[in-house]
Amino acid sequence: MALNLDARQRAMLQDMGITLWVPATQPAVPAVAPAPAPASSLASASAPAATPAVPVAAVASVAAEAVVVASPVPADPAPATLPPAAESSAHNPLAERTAPAQAAPDSEASTTHATPVYRAPAAASAPWFMAPVVHAYADTADDDSADAGWLVLVECADPLDPWAGDAGALLNQMLRALRLHHHPRVRIAPLTRQAPDSVADGPLQPLAPALQAALGEHRPARVLLMGLHAARAVLGRSEALGPLRATPHSLHQVPTVVTYDPAYLLRAPHAKPGAWADLCRAHALQPPTA
Repeated sequence: MALNLDARQRAMLQDMGITLWVPATQPAVPAVAPAPAPASSLASASAPAATPAVPVAAVASVAAEAVVVASPVPADPAPATLPPAAESSAHNPLAERTAPAQAAPDSEASTTHATPVYRAPAAASAPWFMAPVVHAYADTADDDSADAGWLVLVECADPLDPWAGDAGALLNQMLRALRLHHHPRVRIAPLTRQAPDSVADGPLQPLAPALQAALGEHRPARVLLMGLHAARAVLGRSEALGPLRATPHSLHQVPTVVTYDPAYLLRAPHAKPGAWADLCRAHALQPPTA
């Protein structure tokens, strides 16, 4: 709808801070302030000329029909500051450890790692093997100790060195958080998957018989089973990790707890509180009765 505005109405809208679009075919009428009268005329005039009153309703109508084109541009907002991770170090010693730089779940491992962080191989049907069982902390190892021992089953990037790489360093931190570096009977059974045509660097045994032999020889009080793929292979189950963690398990009558593997915790540090709860649950398990 066209607006027929005279100079006074345009001046009033300009004083109100309202700018109008003017059609290209209609030249804009500049708002010209009335020229001041000469001083002699003002002095001789008996009374100043009264400015005609503009009805308030008319001004409101004009303002309502006007198209506002000039609006203040807000300043760029300050970047939002993300809160720190909600991990309580008072209840979760794993949160006190500073993990290395995490890679995205589906990205390649960083080239700065001493050894690559483990990624599940594409061939999920590759057979599983177990490397020889090793003492986690050789300086405190005591095979004759009567203390209830631990057997940690974890898939390792290097089956001959469970401490290799960032995942191995985090595994060490997790066990130390439970003070297990002072325990005389903590053993690690590294698990791995080998393609049928690959050549292993060390003696790897088929999973089921090797695991049964290790349980019979070392007689641990509890088994800590780390990682979804390893848990499915050892237990012969197909559930997701959540149900596997929540379900009590037993391997040849030895209580078993399933938890996250260190390689996953490097990619998803928000799972550390759950891993710490699993470790505490395994620590509280009673050794099996003879």
